Amino acid sequence: MNFLKMTSKRCKAIKGNLGTWSIPISIVGTFILVLLVFLATTLAYPAEFKFINKWGTLGDGDGQFDHPYDVIVDRNGIVYVADTYNHRIQKFTSDGVFLDGWGDYGTCDGQFNYTMGVAVDESGDIYVADACNHRVQKFTNTGTFLRTWGTHGNGINQFEYPYDIAVDGFGNIYVTDSGNHRVQKFTNVGEFITEWGSYGSGDGQFQYPHGIVVDNSGNVYVADYYNNRIQVFTSDGDYLTQWGTYGADAGQLHNPKGVAIDNTGNIYVADYHNNRIQKFTNTGTFLGTWGTNGTDNSQFSTPKGVAIDSSGNIYIADTGNSCIKKFHVEPVPYTYISASVTVAIPAAMIAVIFKKR
Repeated sequence: MNFLKMTSKRCKAIKGNLGTWSIPISIVGTFILVLLVFLATTLAYPAEFKFINKWGTLGDGDGQFDHPYDVIVDRNGIVYVADTYNHRIQKFTSDGVFLDGWGDYGTCDGQFNYTMGVAVDESGDIYVADACNHRVQKFTNTGTFLRTWGTHGNGINQFEYPYDIAVDGFGNIYVTDSGNHRVQKFTNVGEFITEWGSYGSGDGQFQYPHGIVVDNSGNVYVADYYNNRIQVFTSDGDYLTQWGTYGADAGQLHNPKGVAIDNTGNIYVADYHNNRIQKFTNTGTFLGTWGTNGTDNSQFSTPKGVAIDSSGNIYIADTGNSCIKKFHVEPVPYTYISASVTVAIPAAMIAVIFKKR
């Protein structure tokens, strides 16, 4: 029977010992839809977050860290870490081999007073949220100082503890101006474009925004720390949506910090006080989580930063453990759904829908 050629509202089944069945097309369509959904959900592959390696111990030597707050990966797979309490940026291969580092404590160009957030643009230049100097600094990927902007205050182009930085596809810079409870947007040379946010818990308001990331469509995702939620905006700051409530259940948050996005648009959140990483769709549907409090390979101690490379590897700034951990998301085939179940459930659907009239 050719369903594409049906023009009547009802179709006739083949006559047999059970007689002639009459099936409304609407029911046929419903059955097909239900069957497709069943197969998609039953035969899909869940995700497993597989530990790959880690590097770093507490200290101030090359490759050591003192509470790293953020991590980012450039298009070549080079990893940059905001080594916060050591007031510097460190640079590694994707396997954790130390390459370079720059910065020390101070207020001069190229010096830092707590490196909080770090970002990289398409040309490879590095942007650092120099939190307690209340400014943003820009460097080449070898650490050569290029420029800085920002002073302490609440006016345009001023900051109160800038926490994180993101770069969009046009090279615009977004800064979570945490103490001023807002996001500021700049050109890549520090020229002010716009701002949004104020203190509060309403749509578009913040209580100390922390992590920030921009997707390929220009949508901006902000970790609203004390409101225990993720808020989403257009690139101009228009409010779109949000998700998250306070708690420890799946999809709930307890002070979200870092936020990152993968090649398919899924969002990863460093759920700081729950000592875990959570994965969501870009509309906030919960997809998975991993991590508990501890020092083992798949455990965390107040993780703050998340980054994802072009191969889907996930890098976590495991702040309290003073190390970087690398994971990969791998599909896990179902082994516990038997063929009899896979066949029996659709068969039951057929029996219900195709009852003799």
